[in-house]
Amino acid sequence: MKFVIIGAGAVGLLTACLLKKAGNEVQLITRRQEQAELINEQGVLYGETQYMIAATTDWNSIPTEAYTIVAVKYDGLKNVFPRFHHQAIANPIIFLQNGMLHIEAIAKLPQTNIAAGSVEHGVVKLHDNEIRHTGHGVYKFALLKGDESVFKPLLSLPGIRTEWHTDADQLLFRKVLLNTLINPLTALTGLKNGELLTNPYAFGLMKNLYSELSEAFPGMATLLPFEEVKALCESTANNTSSMLADRLAGRAMELDTIILYTLNRAPIELPLLRSFYHLLKSTEV
Repeated sequence: MKFVIIGAGAVGLLTACLLKKAGNEVQLITRRQEQAELINEQGVLYGETQYMIAATTDWNSIPTEAYTIVAVKYDGLKNVFPRFHHQAIANPIIFLQNGMLHIEAIAKLPQTNIAAGSVEHGVVKLHDNEIRHTGHGVYKFALLKGDESVFKPLLSLPGIRTEWHTDADQLLFRKVLLNTLINPLTALTGLKNGELLTNPYAFGLMKNLYSELSEAFPGMATLLPFEEVKALCESTANNTSSMLADRLAGRAMELDTIILYTLNRAPIELPLLRSFYHLLKSTEV
């Protein structure tokens, strides 16, 4: 199978390596020419393994039959959407972003077959061509529009755990709630994921936030039991959340597509979460 991955951040590089390891033909589309040149010269380092993966900044090089995986962060979509609107890209597309603020814009794209994915792996980007896989997990997919059967070959990729879900909204919103419970707290406190369980004050805040969200979303106990939140913190105990990593690096955090989306979706006011949102927003001003 052929895959093109747009975006060479942590998730994009991890996905490229896993697909290459599974025997697929993989191409990376990077934003910066120097990163493409580095990857072409040295490959992508995944632990002690070097994967030689073709990289380019040229969107015209995308093969028409390749699955196209969009792995840029939410803020990077503003550069991706115009390409899909103005270029004759008919490929099946999979979006791997956190949050849900972009879903309405995806529905307006001219492409026929589009799916969304939720990545439940831990990964850290060390350099432009090097990553560390910090937690093995699963890729979950759901159809946004088009023909579901087009994406079913993704469920038989050797060595890659994948799942298909029939309800895209529930799949993506579950991930939003997970991120809402973990990421803002880590970004505010500087704690790693596991420390949200061992630090009694942080754990108390997380429990209070879960209770607040449960009042707004009555089905939350079924969609995302608190024990599953704790289990994720335990399995990624030494991980730095993506929101904390962005704050430490001075990058824009994914506050609107995760936290603001949750605030807007809630039928009642969420004072604790809104306080987290304003505190984090204030650090970006």
